[in-house]
Amino acid sequence: MAFDSRDPYDAAALYDMWLNCSRCPTTFDFEPGGDINLDYYHRIGQQARREHWAVLPASSQGGELVFNILCPDCATRLGVQGFEGRLDGAEPIIDQICEAMLKAS
Repeated sequence: MAFDSRDPYDAAALYDMWLNCSRCPTTFDFEPGGDINLDYYHRIGQQARREHWAVLPASSQGGELVFNILCPDCATRLGVQGFEGRLDGAEPIIDQICEAMLKAS
């Protein structure tokens, strides 16, 4: 399977660069080295899903999509599970980042 800009885990991994918990200093154990491309962000997003990180899309005041990200410990403590659906549409900024990465590769 490939990167999907409408998958909240893939989109959050790309947008946040690495997944950082919104409630504590925990950072997702990303893969150092190797090519940084859309496959890389897909692997990070899907690994975070398997490890029970919670990615919660939310609209900010300006209508821009933001991601509230919780590590497994904070998600458990708060009784929160990750968003399992698909985003209604890809955010323009995510599409722009994807296009730039594809052009650069």
